[in-house]
Amino acid sequence: MKQVTPWLIAAVFIVFAMVNFDDPDWFIWVPTYIAIGLLPLLPTGIINNLHLKIVAIVVLILGIIVALGFLNTIMPRQMDNRMVNMWEYQREGVGLVLGAIWLWFGRKLK
Repeated sequence: MKQVTPWLIAAVFIVFAMVNFDDPDWFIWVPTYIAIGLLPLLPTGIINNLHLKIVAIVVLILGIIVALGFLNTIMPRQMDNRMVNMWEYQREGVGLVLGAIWLWFGRKLK
């Protein structure tokens, strides 16, 4: 099970990327979620733990900024619908925060 869990979590972020294909800002979220999903699975020769933790901190800060709505004015306009009592950018911000957690702890699951 320990070998399967990291791949399942990575698959969740790949699904996050797939559901963003129909958004006007897909070019932001699709590569971001794919990278977040796969980075912890890469060997340490490609990205070491220190660099992975730096990326996690940057993603966490961006996630908080996006979730709080500070970047709404520069994000592409789209029809905003509420789902699970959150606006579109709030959901994306929460996704980034979850991604930061995965980036920080993902290698510990391998």
